[in-house]
Amino acid sequence: MIARKIVISGSCDAAYLPAACCQMKSVWDHLGERDQLRLCLVVCDISGDDLKQAEQFFRERSVPAEIIVADDIAARIRPIKTRWPRAAYLRLHFDSIFDASIDRLIYFDADTRVRASLDPLLNIPLNGEPVGAVHDFIYYLTGNIQRRRRDLFLAADAPYLQSGVMVFDWPATLQDGGLTRARTFLEVHGARCYDAPDQDALNAAFEGKWTSIDPRWNLHECYLMLGGKLEPYVEHYTSTKPWSRQRPPAWRDAAAWYARELAGSHWTNFVSPQSYLDVVRARISHAPHLRAVIQYVPFIYERLRKSSPIGTGEILPWSPKRRKDVEDMVQALIEEAAMRRPRLVPPEAVLT
Repeated sequence: MIARKIVISGSCDAAYLPAACCQMKSVWDHLGERDQLRLCLVVCDISGDDLKQAEQFFRERSVPAEIIVADDIAARIRPIKTRWPRAAYLRLHFDSIFDASIDRLIYFDADTRVRASLDPLLNIPLNGEPVGAVHDFIYYLTGNIQRRRRDLFLAADAPYLQSGVMVFDWPATLQDGGLTRARTFLEVHGARCYDAPDQDALNAAFEGKWTSIDPRWNLHECYLMLGGKLEPYVEHYTSTKPWSRQRPPAWRDAAAWYARELAGSHWTNFVSPQSYLDVVRARISHAPHLRAVIQYVPFIYERLRKSSPIGTGEILPWSPKRRKDVEDMVQALIEEAAMRRPRLVPPEAVLT
């Protein structure tokens, strides 16, 4: 039985609007229980024509998504890095949009795609915490978790959540004030939130106040690009997008899905065609073993190494060293979420 009132929401601007519309459609397509459930897409920095095209997309596909234009909120947002637009910060202001009458709010990034029934997620246990999320385990696998803990003032063994899929006990979240803390952290410590400002702020704000959910609810390319054994419930294209000319071979199916969903819409050409040269370049640049060799051969790594913008530790290569480490980590996190093993403290200990 689902909760009394559930909102499933995403956010975007004009650049991600086609992807966000596809994401909302994938949500609707994978819902069995639909009573007392609202789909909401919170947007900013879109034109009147963009809005009409999105409304038409949903109407023609019988997706009852409500589009909330939040330009008034966006006007108060001051991005700390130009890489992330104002839309990336909108969810930090959801407490100004959704009230305490909502029992549960589920958030999806625009670059996610639902692949399995969402019904289990609607009532997934949060174990008394206001938030449920997946570990961003790429940080554990590469050692970058140490500098995130230092930079965000987290405990030495603290986990780090991936904010692309988040489940909120909404009244508890509002009472806790976590989103206010996240906004304040960005205002005061914005220079420390250089990896992903909104996600960094959420980690700082909800430290010790989130519970781990099955990583299959937010499997990102660290796992998918390595050809992992598990089927994702939600795919998350965190880096190179399936609609980009630079998309890797692993995203071929995803690119075809976006093209099918957008066929006949205003965004029919959203998925960029790839030339033969594009395909070759993508195959080379996204080959996991080649990337690992390039990043871990000592003399090459010394040349490629970058330092943190605020001098709190070097940024280590983002490629996991071994495929087995990735599988071991994901399996351990599945067991933790299902309470078949004690909480991982610290999470990277499973690799030792």
